[in-house]
Amino acid sequence: MVPATLEREQLPIMTLSDTLRKAVLTSKKTRYAIAVGSGVDHAVLRRFMRKERDIKLSTAENLADFFDLELTKKGKSKR
Repeated sequence: MVPATLEREQLPIMTLSDTLRKAVLTSKKTRYAIAVGSGVDHAVLRRFMRKERDIKLSTAENLADFFDLELTKKGKSKR
């Protein structure tokens, strides 16, 4: 747990890849079932999970749809 005194900028940043990997790891489904259900080749998913290869945006979209994840903008921008 992160102490409440830490600023948002001090929190570790989770990338889209980190978020997708966490979804796969915490899922109760097998990686094969995730691959079949999301339409992602199981070998592509395996290499992505091992951090051997990145995935295409379309593959990331398929996995995000499978896990019902969506990309949203964080709070206020400092730009």
